[in-house]
Amino acid sequence: MSVAYYIVLQSEIDGFDPFVNGKAIAHASEKELDKIFKTLNVTPLADFLSQDPDELAEFISDAGGDAPEDLPGEQWFTADQGLTTVRALKQHLASNPKALKNATAIGEDLAEYETVLERIKKEGVLWHLALDF
Repeated sequence: MSVAYYIVLQSEIDGFDPFVNGKAIAHASEKELDKIFKTLNVTPLADFLSQDPDELAEFISDAGGDAPEDLPGEQWFTADQGLTTVRALKQHLASNPKALKNATAIGEDLAEYETVLERIKKEGVLWHLALDF
């Protein structure tokens, strides 16, 4: 199984599947991404990561650990917050295709994120990224 960043919606939208691939962006160098986000003066994608505390506790337990009882609750973000970051990085990579290894695939992930975020903006639904292992 491959690591991926996927979008979680706070509430479902009838007939809408928020599926995104998210594998290329999850495999990108966090150090290189952080430099770009700092240069662009936007929120890093990793700052949009959140997890359902019950799912996180189960993951920790399955990995053989003991989950703390005071895991943080899920954080939710507006579509506009995500769109600012996604669009800035997408534009940067279009102008600087050698800025990141696998920039084409990362750009494809960003285009999928943008499509989902545009739709949830219209619906007024909050979101966050989650990590799939």
